[in-house]
Amino acid sequence: MPSLRQAACAAVIAVALPIAAHAESVVLHVEQATPGADPHTNARIVDIKLKPDSTKTLADFTRNRVGQRIQFRSNGILLSSATLMSPLEGDSLRITAGEHGFAGKSAEDIAQGIMKEGGFTMDDENR
Repeated sequence: MPSLRQAACAAVIAVALPIAAHAESVVLHVEQATPGADPHTNARIVDIKLKPDSTKTLADFTRNRVGQRIQFRSNGILLSSATLMSPLEGDSLRITAGEHGFAGKSAEDIAQGIMKEGGFTMDDENR
């Protein structure tokens, strides 16, 4: 039988350990993913047109996450990470490569991967 001291230590440890946060992730289905370059900055981009069901998914997912970070991923590659300033609504997105591109992949490779998979994922900051 555990002593009172052992029970007290176990309770302190249980309270001190952080509760694991569970990330939520959704799949956004894509009608079209088109690589290109931003005309003002020449940064590599992928323009995405969502399927109608994913337009609602995008709005629903981002509505309760304003002020939080979200990430877009395709085939395990982090495409973009940003803090939401407002819900994302509409049927199109533009993902701009960071200073190191899309993790070494070209915009063409990313667009082809998104189309091959039929979509990409969006997850919240807890992932």
